[in-house]
Amino acid sequence: MTTSKHHPHDKLFRTVFSDKEEAEGFLRAYLPEAISSQLDWQTLTLVETSFVDEALQESESDLLYRVLHRASKTPIVLYLLFEHQSVPDKWMRFRLFKYKGRIWDESFKWHPKQEWLPPILPLTFYQGETGWTYSTQFSDLLPEIARQWPFVPQFSHVLIDQSGIGPAEVKGNLKAQIMQLLMLAAYHQPIREALAIAAQLVAQLPATGGANYLYLFVHYMVATQERTTVEAFVDAVQQHSAQIGGEMLTLAEEWLLEGEARGEARGEAKGEIKTKIETVENMLKMGVDWAFIEQVTGVDQPKFQALKRQLVQLTQARKSPTGERVTG
Repeated sequence: MTTSKHHPHDKLFRTVFSDKEEAEGFLRAYLPEAISSQLDWQTLTLVETSFVDEALQESESDLLYRVLHRASKTPIVLYLLFEHQSVPDKWMRFRLFKYKGRIWDESFKWHPKQEWLPPILPLTFYQGETGWTYSTQFSDLLPEIARQWPFVPQFSHVLIDQSGIGPAEVKGNLKAQIMQLLMLAAYHQPIREALAIAAQLVAQLPATGGANYLYLFVHYMVATQERTTVEAFVDAVQQHSAQIGGEMLTLAEEWLLEGEARGEARGEAKGEIKTKIETVENMLKMGVDWAFIEQVTGVDQPKFQALKRQLVQLTQARKSPTGERVTG
């Protein structure tokens, strides 16, 4: 098992859905009613763990909940996988299959003497740039002739595809709706409608505990939107609530200034490195050997290669793995 890295989408997703009320409202809104009505939602519990492969931690996040079946008191596992990549992945179902196996392994730590494996209900939350085009049935990954064979695993997942929905269609409680709207604005056009609705909802955040969520939402905006968009969003919040908008403005200005300072520092470092690389390259073109280059510049062959890698990293520093703007 692994622990997901701090990524703007991951942090927003995990913080909001670690709140039991927000998680319950979201899950109840998107689960089929036939299943949702059978669960005792008062018993919903978040399990602090993750099953995502380490190599995929920048494009996937997950949360696991346990809840009791209302009538039988059987423990049920709800596994929420957030795919924060720009296009759908055909093999996501195969990863879900592996994650389910890991969850069942973990279940023996919860109940060492269990007689049955707990049922796992997997949900996939997708916010990519294009719609989800693949089946939700695991057996469809196999050749058609084998899909109904008795030894082939048969399971599907609940798909929450928000790539094509309108901002007014998001479901759940207040904070979960704001989260979804900010993500829609980060992934899709038009941004204006999603942020206009989000601004109205942010202005409704309760004073108790609201500051932490203001911090979270402003941080996400600064990490995924241009400065002018952040400023317009804060202005919109202020129109609905001068107090909350003022608090957001203070936070936004601090982070924007910090981001600009870091950007200037990166620019200076990038310029120095680029100059060193160009100097060495010019000397190599003139046939100067490495011994003399190192004596003059202090750069040997391994350091030269390291400088080139560092230049690439600085050039790409303001892009996240999914292509959005990030700071820091």
